[in-house]
Amino acid sequence: MDLESLHRLGKLGKPWGHHGELTVHLDDLGPEDLNHTGTFFVDIDGQHVPFSYSKLYEKGQHVLVKFDDFDDPQAAQILVDCDLYAPPGHFSDASDESWDPDEFIGMLVKDEEHGELGEVIAIEGTPKNPVMVILHGEHEVMVPLVEEMIVDLDMEDRAMTIRTPEGLVDLYRNS
Repeated sequence: MDLESLHRLGKLGKPWGHHGELTVHLDDLGPEDLNHTGTFFVDIDGQHVPFSYSKLYEKGQHVLVKFDDFDDPQAAQILVDCDLYAPPGHFSDASDESWDPDEFIGMLVKDEEHGELGEVIAIEGTPKNPVMVILHGEHEVMVPLVEEMIVDLDMEDRAMTIRTPEGLVDLYRNS
């Protein structure tokens, strides 16, 4: 992941409740400005570590995030006081335009479940809904280019790991 393209959002605060949620102290924006599911990057000892989250919401005066990897406050405690970053394309109003879909052409795509899918040969769709065309053997696989599906993105090595919805890749394998 190109660390310079990450946007600092604020800091993680203390755990909240019994399910591993953490309070979030956002710098200059509110939770309504961000996608409510996806991946944030947390600065742990100088390393930007990606964490998937399933909820970002307001509870009273607090903003809370529920990371998928933590189910209790003791486990989530390791992230307290860490800086929080968002990847490109993470803002809900699409005001973050540092993500140029054409940058993905030529990138090698791997799916978590299905392994290597192939190389992105084109971007189709619309600017708000880009779709990657991936050459998978002799077939083309079309996958929406949405931040929520990206598990890992390495612009330097031109590689991406994604998590596709169940049945999407199989749809193309059976054609």
